[in-house]
Amino acid sequence: MNTRNSARGPLLLISGQHDHTVPGIVTHSTFSQHRHPAAVTGLRRFAGRGHSLTIDSRWLDIAETALNWMNAHGL
Repeated sequence: MNTRNSARGPLLLISGQHDHTVPGIVTHSTFSQHRHPAAVTGLRRFAGRGHSLTIDSRWLDIAETALNWMNAHGL
């Protein structure tokens, strides 16, 4: 994967504090690899949450965070 592709689309990485499937360190490493000035990249971490962020009872928090991030970047 070309992590230096400045022409790629926006990328928002989301992780849960208690995610044991994809630990936060892996998500942060991915963020670091894809972060460069020309491409929109974001990272949001959710305290007290696990891997099932989009299907647990508090999924709306995740959806609102993603929507707010997209709006903040004019997407």
